[in-house]
Amino acid sequence: MKSGLTLLLVCFLPLAPLTVHAQGPDRRPRPSLPEEEIEGTPAYAALSRIEVADSLLEPNVLIFCGEQVNLDPSDRKRKLRRELASLSRFSQSLQQKAAYFFPLIEPILEEHQIPDDFKYLMVIESGMNPEARSPVGALGLWQFMKETAREYGLRVERKIDERLDIEKSTHAACRYLRTAYDKFHDWVAVAQSYNIGQARIGTELKEQKVEEAIDLQLVEETNRYIYRLLAIKILFTHPENFGISAVPDYYKKIRRR
Repeated sequence: MKSGLTLLLVCFLPLAPLTVHAQGPDRRPRPSLPEEEIEGTPAYAALSRIEVADSLLEPNVLIFCGEQVNLDPSDRKRKLRRELASLSRFSQSLQQKAAYFFPLIEPILEEHQIPDDFKYLMVIESGMNPEARSPVGALGLWQFMKETAREYGLRVERKIDERLDIEKSTHAACRYLRTAYDKFHDWVAVAQSYNIGQARIGTELKEQKVEEAIDLQLVEETNRYIYRLLAIKILFTHPENFGISAVPDYYKKIRRR
């Protein structure tokens, strides 16, 4: 199991590296991307040939945090298709992990009145590895940086690091998400801020004056971040469309209250 998880995290480049600067201020793009993520390379062309059914990209499929995401603009559909093609290879393994982690996470999200869809943010942050560690120090399921973890109530000391505590770190993530929503009143902007920082999103919303936060022009990994989040939700809620066997819903019965 451990070796499989290691392989998953390695293969997940650039999924897991999105966690490198989670909640960090004024972030900058990573210096390079794997070949399969660079348009024009043979590897990217091969990835793009993976078929993604158009029926999955209809607006009625894409409901995020209770609101419809309009996919009429062709560039939005193209971006989502790329993430679906890239991530669909890992969906089966992730669903198996979700059978354990979702029952722990869902009640905490509900307690803080955070939309259930944010459990998928945890998926793209860490691949559901509670000990995931980034090269710059982000740690845990929610990939908190030390400073942000302390700001939202976690103990981060030499012998105690509550970023590794599943429940406590989830409560802290919910506090972060609630604070961001109180600022932006837009769950898409909240998700973007988790990747690039609330201050940066606030500045960009004022300067770019876009009608929808999803259209903000940000660093590449944050531009892709929201589409990864949407893609993961589709993969979890429509696994049969990707030839993936869904994990039974039995875990719902043991949900913690």
